[in-house]
Amino acid sequence: MDRGGGKNSAGTNICQSSECVVFWAVMATSLLLLWWMSIRVTGETYGSSIVVAELFAAFLLALANGANDIANAVGTSVGAGALSMTQGLVLGSGLEFSGAILLGALVSKTISKGVIEPGEYSDEPGLFAALMFSVVVGSAVTTLLATFYGYPISATHGIISGLVAVGWYAKGSDCIGWGPLRNTIIMWILSPVAGLVAAFLLQLLCMKINTIDLSYGLGIVILPLLWIFTLTLTFLFLFATGPEAIRFESPFIAMSVSVAAGCMLTGLYYTYKSLVQCCTHTPTTPSVPKVPPNNQNEAELANGDTKNKNNNSEIYPKSEPNPNSDPNPRQVCDDPAESNFVGLLVLSALTVAFAHGANDVGNAVGPLAVMMEVLSEGVVHDVPKVQEWCLALGACGFVVGILTLGKNTVETVGNKIIRLTPSTSYATQMGAAIAVLLSSALGMPVSTSHCLVGSVLGAGLAQSFVARFKGHRGPDINFWILNKIFIGW
Repeated sequence: MDRGGGKNSAGTNICQSSECVVFWAVMATSLLLLWWMSIRVTGETYGSSIVVAELFAAFLLALANGANDIANAVGTSVGAGALSMTQGLVLGSGLEFSGAILLGALVSKTISKGVIEPGEYSDEPGLFAALMFSVVVGSAVTTLLATFYGYPISATHGIISGLVAVGWYAKGSDCIGWGPLRNTIIMWILSPVAGLVAAFLLQLLCMKINTIDLSYGLGIVILPLLWIFTLTLTFLFLFATGPEAIRFESPFIAMSVSVAAGCMLTGLYYTYKSLVQCCTHTPTTPSVPKVPPNNQNEAELANGDTKNKNNNSEIYPKSEPNPNSDPNPRQVCDDPAESNFVGLLVLSALTVAFAHGANDVGNAVGPLAVMMEVLSEGVVHDVPKVQEWCLALGACGFVVGILTLGKNTVETVGNKIIRLTPSTSYATQMGAAIAVLLSSALGMPVSTSHCLVGSVLGAGLAQSFVARFKGHRGPDINFWILNKIFIGW
């Protein structure tokens, strides 16, 4: 037994070593490319050393941010088997890249985030550029370190903490915007709680839906209503928290447009589905209600078949993953009741990836644009002008980070906290989205990573609550991993 375990451990270490070699090879190649780009940008070789350091720091922050936050988008989908790891990373990186390129330039690149005032450094632009460089490097290193260990954190919170440190160091405590900082700290605590509550309630609803036959009666309208709800929440996520170019200032207008779009697309989807079924004469497969092993008929139990009686290990298996097994079991999607949530889950995941690419690329390219303006013009602006090559650099950093290190946080969210199914992942994803939307409606800063981790815990607690109410053993929740994530925050 020990020899087998040692062999497995060695294989895992070899795999991890290979991944490190690939990662650092990519980093070395990127450094050489950025050095060449710096000479092209400055037009002179004497400033290339400064520029290459600034470019590399911004690229590293984008890499770390993309690798860490991709779990917010596809972590639950991969954990539920709706997407394989490769599919999740490739699709996620593509949507992140698209969001950064298409809408990244339209997102306000306010680099102060209300914590410091750039106008106070108008007479010292060089000092301000140096402070921005320190913030980018500090946030990149801490986010990258957390990603190596697979802990989902908030890169934005790292930037805010860095702004507090450098602002206090340069100008003293009087220059710190304590109001925005206080709100950030409050939501630091409340956002996972909001995600927990929302996911808890949604998980109870999903568990109830899984026991209903959706092929007749009122059950027929449940799936269309779920599609309307999911599409409405997806559009609302974009229109309320997305880039300013597509954001509505009025919550009522955002809600009205989202509901209309959700109803219209759901109608088109079911119309198309009906036409396809009519043309192919394929009967609709009725949904089968999910029946736990304890609900065996009395005849089986009377005949002495007590194999599954009071044994709930098959309902809630251990959540600790086997390092040598497939970390993304797809057989869970074979359950007809669970398969109803797969499309909804993937849709919400890809939407989050696109929105994240558009919004968070500014974390890296905003400070980079400031440093470039100071170097070329000697001025400081709170909202710098971001050039297209800066966006391309940040978008490429997202892709490289997701493809090389993204699976670390995806495995944590998808496999190491609780066992996820499509319905559980759907409740988790929607719970996090609701928490983000509520926080945005209140005008409070929020971390999607914090909301998502709270939602995963909330879904697990809901399962445990129902199981214990019925006298069963609940799912295993890995509080050891949760404690490490909380410490990382």
